[in-house]
Amino acid sequence: MRLIKMYKNIVTSGCSFTNCGMSWPFHINDKNVYNIGTVGAGNSYISRAAIWQCEDLLNQGVPSDEIYLIVMWSGIDRFEFLTSKESPSHKDYISGKVENRWWLQNYNQNIKDEDSTWIKSSVPDMEWANESINHLTSQYWKHFYTEEESFLRTLESIIRIQNYCKKRKIKYKLSCWQNIFNKYSLKVPSGHGWAHEDQEIFAHQIWILGWLDGGHWTCHRYWPKEIDWKISKDTPLLKDLYPQTTHLWDIIDWDDWWFYEDEQIDYGGLAEWVVLGERDLMGVNEDPAHPSPDSHKKFAEKVVEKWIS
Repeated sequence: MRLIKMYKNIVTSGCSFTNCGMSWPFHINDKNVYNIGTVGAGNSYISRAAIWQCEDLLNQGVPSDEIYLIVMWSGIDRFEFLTSKESPSHKDYISGKVENRWWLQNYNQNIKDEDSTWIKSSVPDMEWANESINHLTSQYWKHFYTEEESFLRTLESIIRIQNYCKKRKIKYKLSCWQNIFNKYSLKVPSGHGWAHEDQEIFAHQIWILGWLDGGHWTCHRYWPKEIDWKISKDTPLLKDLYPQTTHLWDIIDWDDWWFYEDEQIDYGGLAEWVVLGERDLMGVNEDPAHPSPDSHKKFAEKVVEKWIS
């Protein structure tokens, strides 16, 4: 099914939930889709990439009323470092074959990695094929990472996009890969080796545990197969835990957002829509960390089509 749209140019920005295999943007008429999403992207990168792509279209003479921007925010804990040839370690950071440099990303295709590029922090204990990168990111996670600052950066990225779109008069829709606003948790049922039974695991930690255990994503962290596997909308909002972020939360315009909502959750994203709304399994054997190609297709047809047509 091809989607009918009134906007001639669709810009999409996000992480691997936006650009990995046959993700949802590929089920929009691809002739007019500019998918700037990339694997492992954090929200600061996602916002910068979206603005760069929109500006590139405007500079080509595309009218702003023919552009529709869709941003799917990623995990708040991801972060990127900008490295350039001015840095004494730059050559070490960009060493290795180009096709294996998964830790690097440039949304501006006109800039070569040798001159300037972004380094992904990814997740704790991620081993890239570059020891200099591993040392850099391990120091970040060990000495500098805090959830509070990460959440603050995400709110700043959201405000950056909203202010930009309003200034440029670009229509937009914001969403999330999963709930990133609640510090919600679930109890781990028996038979899962990556955590103790009845241990409370917070959503942001589940990513880390899944990676370390090498594939327990088939647990479908949102699908309560057992009665004690629950998500609670009563768990606190991060903005209420961290007063440094409240003023930013208060100036966000919530009118142009999409959330999956049900009796369990208020700020759900694509992941919750897939497993709670559609009752689909996450990608199962092929890629258990992401929605399946079929789920992406359904999301494009059932949800995204309403935004752009």
